[in-house]
Amino acid sequence: MISPEYLIYHDLIGFEVLLKHKSKPKDTEFLLEGTIIDETRNLVVIQKENQIKKYIKNEYIFRLKLNKYILEFDGSKIVGRPENRLRSLKKKKWLKK
Repeated sequence: MISPEYLIYHDLIGFEVLLKHKSKPKDTEFLLEGTIIDETRNLVVIQKENQIKKYIKNEYIFRLKLNKYILEFDGSKIVGRPENRLRSLKKKKWLKK
């Protein structure tokens, strides 16, 4: 089971996601976008019904639902390949001991 505090270190494929562009004012709502079907170093590929769209991670704020939690984070925190994000988590845990 993924802990909410470590979600940004894991692969995000399969999560339902809401997106909001960073440059928009704070009062705008999140856009319902769909399910993450692929993730690259700088892009997230999202499928909504029959449409597939690509979004640049740095330019958006993400909101994901994980069990009973709703998590919101800046896309710049997830820039990088998913497998390298997991490695960085292991290094952080190792350094804390």
